[in-house]
Amino acid sequence: MALVPILTFGKGVRCHMDSLEALNRKAETNLNDALRHFEEAPHDLAREFSELKLYACIFQYDVTAEMIGVLRNQPTGFAESVALKGLVLRLFEYDLILNKRQIPRLLKLAATRGISVDRAAVRDLRRAWKVELSQLQAWRDVRNLAAGHYGDDLAEQVEHLRSLTVDGVMSVVRGFLSFNMGLLVFLRDTGRGLASGH
Repeated sequence: MALVPILTFGKGVRCHMDSLEALNRKAETNLNDALRHFEEAPHDLAREFSELKLYACIFQYDVTAEMIGVLRNQPTGFAESVALKGLVLRLFEYDLILNKRQIPRLLKLAATRGISVDRAAVRDLRRAWKVELSQLQAWRDVRNLAAGHYGDDLAEQVEHLRSLTVDGVMSVVRGFLSFNMGLLVFLRDTGRGLASGH
């Protein structure tokens, strides 16, 4: 399967609706292809790789669809911040799962296939999006107090939500989706038996 690049628009997050629709179609194609590969995979190592790919594509589509909804609806004022908190929560939770389960599982699968994987390749991929991933971590209180996990102090929740802007969140979304796409390519190459860097 040829993975279709997800991010096609430039620095500006307010883009033409045709670009958003194309973005959504690409994420949908990747997701449907990943599901088909998952369902067709034999119950062996290939199945494990297809599970990781499907998981990443579910995330990719989920975030893309929510991002498009926010950009399409163009909320204003405090409603914009509230609309953005779902993206922050999804990104934060996925980052936790990547670090605790998915990346270690991918590295273990590569070792099982006898593929020499330079762990620095994953670190380098993260480093390319360091600013965006650091910003995501800076929103820990948004996640913990105002998005899915709610604190007792409503004024504090409002303060954290007000810290979210379309430009800020979409910059992190772009970076994280690009990071995830890099992981998908890494996963594809590992599944084909290619060592990192080749």
